[in-house]
Amino acid sequence: MTANVRDIDAIREFRAALIEFIEETTGALEVMTMEMQRVKAWIEQEQPQYWTIQTRKAFDKIAETRVALNRCQMRTVAGQRSSCIEEKQAFAAAKRRLQHCHDQVEVVKRWGMKLRHEADEFRGRLAGVRRMLETDLPRALALLEKTASVLEAYAEIPPPESGS
Repeated sequence: MTANVRDIDAIREFRAALIEFIEETTGALEVMTMEMQRVKAWIEQEQPQYWTIQTRKAFDKIAETRVALNRCQMRTVAGQRSSCIEEKQAFAAAKRRLQHCHDQVEVVKRWGMKLRHEADEFRGRLAGVRRMLETDLPRALALLEKTASVLEAYAEIPPPESGS
């Protein structure tokens, strides 16, 4: 078996580029992991809290608009009952808001389950990349270093004399 190595420095340059790749990729994986954790916290903690508060506010608004509607319906002007159109519209809007809040609570629960599943898949896929970055590529770096060193040592040995 013969090797046709023309530039040992190219091996060293490739090794340096591989080190840079490992560092950049490791950093990118850390950023992706942190972003996944941020999104999980938003979906699993912040959003449920937000919609719980909004549901409470919607219940309060229903109570407030119901009282206003009842008050309006009890009122008579010149012997006639008021139509209470604005109060009825406000009460209906408050009920729609409450329904929207309930719907959002369910949406957040579904997204939480979906996100947990996807996060598990993501972590599984990252495990292979991490293994490559932590095990396979350091071995390749060591092999490149050894190869360059051996070739440099070989290059310093004078070629055998022909004729002997």
